[in-house]
Amino acid sequence: TDLLQFRPLPGSSGYAGYDENIGEMENRGLEFALNANLYSTDDFQWSVSGNLSMNRNKILSLYNGQPITNEGRGNNAVIEGQPIGVFYMFKSLGVDPSTGELVMDDVNNDGSITDADRQIVGDPNPDFTGGVSTNLNYKNFDLSIVSQFSYGNEIFNGTRQYTENMTLGNNDNQTTRILRRWREPGDITNVPKINGRFNNEITSHYIEDGSFFRLRNITLGYNLPIDLISKFKLTKVRVYASSQNLLTLTSYSGMDPDVNYSGSSSLRKGTDFFTFPVPRMYTAGINISF
Repeated sequence: TDLLQFRPLPGSSGYAGYDENIGEMENRGLEFALNANLYSTDDFQWSVSGNLSMNRNKILSLYNGQPITNEGRGNNAVIEGQPIGVFYMFKSLGVDPSTGELVMDDVNNDGSITDADRQIVGDPNPDFTGGVSTNLNYKNFDLSIVSQFSYGNEIFNGTRQYTENMTLGNNDNQTTRILRRWREPGDITNVPKINGRFNNEITSHYIEDGSFFRLRNITLGYNLPIDLISKFKLTKVRVYASSQNLLTLTSYSGMDPDVNYSGSSSLRKGTDFFTFPVPRMYTAGINISF
């Protein structure tokens, strides 16, 4: 309760609005965790742990039921009865083979596309998230593997909005995807013609599945034998090599599905806009204990 949100004011007041405790929001979910020692002997140990989280978010009330829209580059919205941050924009029905134009859903069937035709077209909140990690030890060797996943969330690829719009005078390079663009009547493609009416608009044409699975960390280590290091008055010497973000499996066409141009914002979420990907790193080192 008392959710702090923006309260709109009439334009005649001279102000757009102000922040007030006007909303109510509900979160319900389940979290599961499982830890298992799968195998253990004097020389070999193997353990696995996993977790799974599911959260269902819903806005219960806002000031006079008035939605808050146009938040961020992905047009996130706060709407009663919906999860926080849903994508609210024109819904693309694909490319018209006869004209090469993107076709938008005419919600009110009035023959024109206006603000009244905007609708909820996606949800950046995942259906569930989780991770799996495993640890193996064999004599002096140890191996650790940590992975994470997200399923059911959608991303507004704002980078594509600029690198595929094919609008004359734009300063951004265009991707090779535009080689599949519509060129003549009868072409069947999902890339519109050059300078199409809706090419540079915020529409569901740029929304993609953001589900992914990632190997977050892999570390291999080796502890030197005690009888060897004790000669140098050492108690432990471990050498290791590690890799972070080694592999990501996803259908998302952007550089990284696990990003958001607005950081950790709970409202402006699920939007990629020339966002730097999480780097892949390789490290090696040695730990010495006296």
